[in-house]
Amino acid sequence: MKTHILYIALLFVSAYASAGRYNQILSIGDDMPTFSQLPTTEDTLLSSTDISEDIVVMVFLANHCPWVKGMDQDLVKLVESSKGKSVRVVGVSVNLREDDRLPAMKKHGEKVGYNFTYVFDETQDLGRALGATRTPEYFVFDKNRKLVYMGLLYNSPAKMNADGSIKHINGEPSEFYVADALTATLSGTEVSPSETRAHGCSVKYE
Repeated sequence: MKTHILYIALLFVSAYASAGRYNQILSIGDDMPTFSQLPTTEDTLLSSTDISEDIVVMVFLANHCPWVKGMDQDLVKLVESSKGKSVRVVGVSVNLREDDRLPAMKKHGEKVGYNFTYVFDETQDLGRALGATRTPEYFVFDKNRKLVYMGLLYNSPAKMNADGSIKHINGEPSEFYVADALTATLSGTEVSPSETRAHGCSVKYE
């Protein structure tokens, strides 16, 4: 009986041994999950093998989410500042509610000026593989497709209010985690912090 209990305990520990501080699936240094033929808002298909840039940034988004709407323009600015660098940003939607599906994604991306590839994963497999639980939530991978950062865009999440105004919950951001992760990874230095707790709307898995 004791042996059986010990075996179950070891299985439980091994299942979470590779989990991060805030992520129950991935830890820093894990491989980027592969994906295939995901439809984009540009009426194309994207696979992980199509991406040739040294750094891949995946960000989980939901059109309906006020926390996504609050940081939309800062995400657009991040992508703009990465032009000319070997960085590919991929937005990912996995929620199955109608206002988060592909037709709504196209309208939202055009409205706010998304300047990156935005894919829809109806299977939700990519979200599960990454342990994504919030929108927005960022994952940064290096040229070897190893995870170097996951979590917040910056240290003061922004929310869009009903009147269209935007409020940062901790005042103006002072630490820009994703931008700093890109700078460090491009220069071959260690990313710090490498993990923060994502804040936003919950990802709805079926």
